[in-house]
Parts: sequence; structure tokens; C-alpha cells
Amino acid sequence: MTRSEPHLKVDGIYKTFQQTTTAEKVLDNVTFEVAKGSIVGIIGKSGAGKSTLLRCLNGLEKPDSGKIYFEGKDITCLKGNEFRVIRQKIGVVFQSFNLLNSRTVYKNVALPLELLKMPEDVQKEKIEKILKLVGLFEKKDSYPSQLSGGQCQRVAIARALVVDATLLLCDEFTSALDPHTTVEILELLQKLNKTLGITIIFVTHDINVVKEIAQKVCVLDKGQIVEKGPVEKIFINPSHQITKELLSELLKDNLPDFIQHQLHPQGQENDDLVLKLIFNSQTSTRPIIAELIQLWKVPINIMSGNLDHIGRETFGHLVISLKHNLESSDQIIAFLKENHVDVHQLGYIKWA
Repeated sequence: MTRSEPHLKVDGIYKTFQQTTTAEKVLDNVTFEVAKGSIVGIIGKSGAGKSTLLRCLNGLEKPDSGKIYFEGKDITCLKGNEFRVIRQKIGVVFQSFNLLNSRTVYKNVALPLELLKMPEDVQKEKIEKILKLVGLFEKKDSYPSQLSGGQCQRVAIARALVVDATLLLCDEFTSALDPHTTVEILELLQKLNKTLGITIIFVTHDINVVKEIAQKVCVLDKGQIVEKGPVEKIFINPSHQITKELLSELLKDNLPDFIQHQLHPQGQENDDLVLKLIFNSQTSTRPIIAELIQLWKVPINIMSGNLDHIGRETFGHLVISLKHNLESSDQIIAFLKENHVDVHQLGYIKWA
């Protein structure tokens, strides 16, 4: 694999499941690429096909058609020992941990190495190294029943990576964890990503997980990728309705119903023009509303707003209203756009 090649390339895969009388299409022409060492989140509503997609990437499911290239090899056509060798480089972490209660932490992590019949001295070196990385070396002789949920997930991550995996697939890996433990696991994954250079692909219902660690995101709906790109770009200005619905709670950019019901598409006398302003990391901390008031001497009503972050990048939005028949309204909108603020006209409203 050359440096320019993607670590993983999914090219037009389809997958159907046969029902009693019909075939249900679960994945429909899914295509995307993942760069080596990146962290990619896959989001979507329940039944969108997220887990099936991950199982195809892992080789647990075979697509009906299409190709999946991992490190330059099409894993959809590999068989036997050739498939097993490439499969060792793909680790998987599940929501339920899947640990063996009769085995200690050390022995749980050792399991994939034992199956490969690796010499015990080599096993010991690999196991101790990965246990130190995940912060569980002192717990190596403990059993799963003696561990917290977060510690169990750390064991599962160590077991997935101990065979020198270069790709880690995570399926709803924080769903069984409390918020504090979730943050700890996300910090661990970021550490492993930087320390080992491992590529991470995860599916989740938790938009906050995507916001905290993903660099790119794919939005899946009814088996199709409807939107994909850098997290900041997708979160700040989502284009697909499904993405907007998934992000609505996080962004908190919906106006109250009683205000939305008053919005109308055509401006009348004494109406206010309602604008939604979207700020990126360049403009989110700039006092741009104060600048507008100072430059044009106009009253501006702030209806709602929110400020958040993606990693180290800050973004946010404001919904404002101003008199639509002011000669300066077009100039104000032009000023905002010139200063890298996305402007969306939501309609008009007449205040009582």
C-alpha cells in the first residue's frame, strides 16, 4: 500500500437480507474512503444499516456486490488462509465487551494470540505492552466480574489490538457506559490513534462521540450514504434532512414551535426578516452582532443561539430578526457573507 492509497476503500457495495417473501435492501451502493491513521464516525437512525456495514468491513458479512479494499487488497474475494492473515489486522470492539468470565484480564487479551499459536514469550511481551497502553497492567490478574464497565471495554480494546491490528472497528462501543466513562474511553482511543497510528471507524447513535473524536463522518440513511465529509463542515452546515434531524438536539437550533408557526414566506409591512447565522471557528468568537449594530445603527433581536466545539474547533449559530424593509438589510447580509458567516433566511415574522 502506497502512502497515497486509502487505508480502506468501500466501492459500491450492496447487501440484502432475504425475508419470508421479499428481499430487504440493507446497503445500497455504499462508497467511501478512509485515510490511514484517521478516525471516522458513521451515524444514522436505527435500521439505517450501520452495523451491517461494519460487519461487511470486518468480513463477518459478505456484500452481494461491490468491493472492499483494505490495505490495497479486495477482501471480498479473499478466502482461506489469505483471508485469515488480512483479517488479523482488523480489530473489532462491541457494545457488550464479549469477555470470557472464566479468564483473567491477561488471559482474555491472550486469546487471539493463543489461537495463532504464538510462542508464550512473544505473547507475554505483546500482552503486557498493550495492557500498559490501555491502563490495565495492574489489573491483569483480575476477572471481568471484578472490573467496571469502562475497564471491561479497555480489555476488549486491548484484545482487539494485541495482534498488531492496523484498523479498529467499534460498534456502539459507548452505549453501555456512563458519560464520565465514555469520555475516558474516547480519550483512550485518541491516545491509541496517536501512539499506534491506528485507523478507527466507529458507528454510534451518540452524536457527542462523533463531535469529540471523529475527523470525518458518514451519514447513513436507508442503506445509503446521504452525506459525508469533515465533521466540522457537516456539523456546521448539514445539507441532508436526516443529518439535520440527527444533529438537532446537539445544535439546539430549532426555534420554539410557537415562533415557527408565526413564520411566513413573504414579508409584509412592519415584519421582521428572520435570519439564521452559522459561525465557524474563524468567526464564532467575534462580536459580529455588535459590529452590525454599530455600523448600521439598527436594532437586532437575538431569538436563539448556541456555541459548541468539535475537538479544538469552536462553532455555533444565532437566529436573529431585523426589519425587512430597511434599505440596509441587503447590505447587512452581504457584510455577514463577506466575513465568512453562512446566512440562511428562515422567513418573516410580525411581533405583537
